[in-house]
Amino acid sequence: MHANKHEFPLPLASISAYSRLQILLRGLAKWLEQPPTRFFLRILFITTPITFTLIPFIRFLRSGTDMDYRTWYQAGQTVLHGGEIYPHGQIFPFMYPPMCALMLGVPAFFGKAMMILILSSVNTVAWLLCIWFTSALISEKGNSPIVIANLVLMPFIWSSYHLGQPSLVLLALMLGAFLSLRYRRQFLAGALIAVAAAIKAFPLLAIPYLIYRRYWTAAAALLVSLIILLFILPIPFRGGQRTVNDVSEWQHGMLHYEESGIAQRPTRSYSWKNQSIFGVANRLLRRVSFDDGTNATYANVVDLNFRTVNIIIVACALFLGASFVWAMPRRHSPRSDAGEFAALLLLILIFTPLAFGYLFVWLMVPLTLLIKCTIASDDSIGLTYLLIAFVLLVATGIAPRLAQTYGSLFFAAVVLYLALATNLRRAISANRNGR
Repeated sequence: MHANKHEFPLPLASISAYSRLQILLRGLAKWLEQPPTRFFLRILFITTPITFTLIPFIRFLRSGTDMDYRTWYQAGQTVLHGGEIYPHGQIFPFMYPPMCALMLGVPAFFGKAMMILILSSVNTVAWLLCIWFTSALISEKGNSPIVIANLVLMPFIWSSYHLGQPSLVLLALMLGAFLSLRYRRQFLAGALIAVAAAIKAFPLLAIPYLIYRRYWTAAAALLVSLIILLFILPIPFRGGQRTVNDVSEWQHGMLHYEESGIAQRPTRSYSWKNQSIFGVANRLLRRVSFDDGTNATYANVVDLNFRTVNIIIVACALFLGASFVWAMPRRHSPRSDAGEFAALLLLILIFTPLAFGYLFVWLMVPLTLLIKCTIASDDSIGLTYLLIAFVLLVATGIAPRLAQTYGSLFFAAVVLYLALATNLRRAISANRNGR
């Protein structure tokens, strides 16, 4: 009896702590749904996108600061003047697929200042679509989960505007594709993923999921649309031979992974900024510098060779892929689809070769879904996953260099993926038990 006396307090304290957190989260959600708060949030979500849209434009007019917009403008001007997008035997000034350069030719025609305003405005439209599509995917009528997720991810959202990156556009295209799959418009789904891949190649990682789920039309539409975007549409602007050369030069320069680096990013591939499994594994398991400057700085906990690191990466890929298959129900429903799509976004994020901070706006759907599930249930395990991810994201905000050196965003994505996989598997078990 004396032993039991010392065994009970710790679990009770743990349960009490989780209960308090649950009450706080539900209280926050309830407060966010109140009319005065909803009015304030409407004002906030009107003024914030407008502010984010105008800041890069005004900043350029006042100081000439153009961040990555400079690269987009140069690529667009190169297309407009018929120059070489990918100079043979040189480091590419523009590293995205050829079709992306052609798309940039349109806003570049109006000058750099107008291009910055146009691209920022496109980001704003994409952000609003992401919010709308996310709410539709998770079938959530209340605002609180998506509001909380957006507030948590606001630094990454701003980063897309600040740098001029298309992360929100890519996410909107992927979410549009997922909604199209739900409503059995597979051709549209494949075409939307193809457009995303034509802007930045990594959304192609969705193909295995389409094949496994037997979305044959979507998979075929993706491939056909990509061929059209890369080899057919550019011909009137670039000519037949130059179109083929553009694709050939791009894939030769960009689609490679070796001991010295990934693609044409040798200094940034394994730096603290790369939060993909390739960056984190090489940085922590090999003696490679995590500083993309001139000073070599190391963070590795062991010193393995390149081959061994890649064996570990492949093993992780097999484990996560198998766990995804294991977690997915045979017959999917709108509820399970939301979990699958959110988990797929995380796996794409984890396994894209180069994943810098701005890409982690893709956490919007996983975070929203898990917040919704946590508010609606008394699941302490789900709350634990959510807390760990939140701590990792906060650590990234407080000490970005130190936290990201050790893979804070990567591990946040992994934790959120495990939470979603656990939820999917639990739903299968509950259905089998007739609950």
